[in-house]
Amino acid sequence: MRAPHDLSDLTWTSELAEQLERCARAVGSLDARVSVSSAAHAWRERASWTGYAAALQGQGAELDEIDIFARSCGIVVPGRPLPPSHYDDPDDLPRWLAQLRDPAAWHWRDSAGFSTATPDTWNKRPALLRALEILARHARADGSTEPWLTFPKLLRSMTITASCLPCLVPVDQALRMPVREPEVLASRYFRKLTDAAVVGLERLDAMEAHRLRTAAVLHAARRPGHLATLFALVQHRPVISPLSAASHLGVTISGAGKLLARAAEAGLLVEFTGRQAWRAYIVTDLAHAFGLRRRLPGRPKAPPRPDAALEPTLAEFDAEMARIDALLARRSGSTLPGLGLARQ
Repeated sequence: MRAPHDLSDLTWTSELAEQLERCARAVGSLDARVSVSSAAHAWRERASWTGYAAALQGQGAELDEIDIFARSCGIVVPGRPLPPSHYDDPDDLPRWLAQLRDPAAWHWRDSAGFSTATPDTWNKRPALLRALEILARHARADGSTEPWLTFPKLLRSMTITASCLPCLVPVDQALRMPVREPEVLASRYFRKLTDAAVVGLERLDAMEAHRLRTAAVLHAARRPGHLATLFALVQHRPVISPLSAASHLGVTISGAGKLLARAAEAGLLVEFTGRQAWRAYIVTDLAHAFGLRRRLPGRPKAPPRPDAALEPTLAEFDAEMARIDALLARRSGSTLPGLGLARQ
């Protein structure tokens, strides 16, 4: 039987070279920003839901990203079906999160169920193409979501990224088939990985802007009450209802509803379920991303600039975010502390 084509060894064109450069730049930019962002913990958690949804969609599951986000936030969205059980084991996502946050060193050769042999020129080939070749080998050996979900760890193991970036899950079922056009596969891989990194960075930007807008609202509020805690909570649970907010904040459902309405009035949340059902809210940037709210024409309003007047409020808000993160970890073990793995 003829051995599959090694996807790290391509016939190069100027277009492929440009795609590789764009991909490396996008992944590197995201990796650098996440490493210094004040919103990194909450971003990684959201990014894991994005990556998990991509893996299920790649296996043929008929679901949208909002379905995984809502379920992970403990929200049932009226009118939307639950993720299909034959694709989605409820334990798979927590298991994947545990693997990502495991501090133990990991290398792609460890316990590999596929050939780990590499040519003498392996280390001279572009790292992103070496990652593609390993992804293809894993995908041919395992027909589940495991190859796609292992990819963020693979990038970290190969020192392409400094930490696991869970949104980088470039699913392509063609990798499981005999390779006839390796350059086409590589081109599609570069585009998918670039797009995922660009979206990941856009969402990180939105979370950082949300933090600044939140600080401005709190700074201007005469009686903020539980608003600071609510705003910190929605960084980690961006889909929220009065019932879920009440359980986290220790207030009545009516009180939580009023807090959510204040957040919506400030432009930080969007109600998306309508008046005939239990109300549910989502952060504004995800409402746009998921098609729940149309973007207004023109350039969006810039977030306030951080200045000396906002610094105390930002510090208090960051402390509240850390407290909420720890609280959620104790309740469900669902946060992603670090996600960094030792270099190989």
